[in-house]
Amino acid sequence: MRAFALAFVLLALLPGCREQRSQLKQALSGQPPVVAGNLEGEWQLADLNGGGAPDPVITLRFDGGDQNNSTVAGSSGCNRFSGRWAQEGRMLKLGPFAGTRMACAPAVLAVEERFLAALADVTSLVFTTSGEAVLATADGRRLRLRRPPAR
Repeated sequence: MRAFALAFVLLALLPGCREQRSQLKQALSGQPPVVAGNLEGEWQLADLNGGGAPDPVITLRFDGGDQNNSTVAGSSGCNRFSGRWAQEGRMLKLGPFAGTRMACAPAVLAVEERFLAALADVTSLVFTTSGEAVLATADGRRLRLRRPPAR
């Protein structure tokens, strides 16, 4: 245990070892390790910042496209949205977004507003060993996505 603590301190102090510190932080977090993945295709929102999966289902489709021309679109519960996305490693930029403005139940609109606000603020992406994509904002909000069930 003492050797482990010493290794942690040394990694924290070494300049230029950001990736090693990130890996150590991941190992200590108890969370599943990050694995490579592909964001393109269909997804469903499995969790909105720890509040579980919303009802109605929120869906997203990431299309590849050419450089700086990739699109994301989906249903935000009541309305439809679309915008651009770009990924570089773990960094993810989404938006700007456009969307419909249909009248919906107030509870559905409240969830939709939280989802769209978080989606517009996403800055990073990681994949879990179970194949889920976790999109995160700089202030710690999380959107956990999973592939929809096979039809």
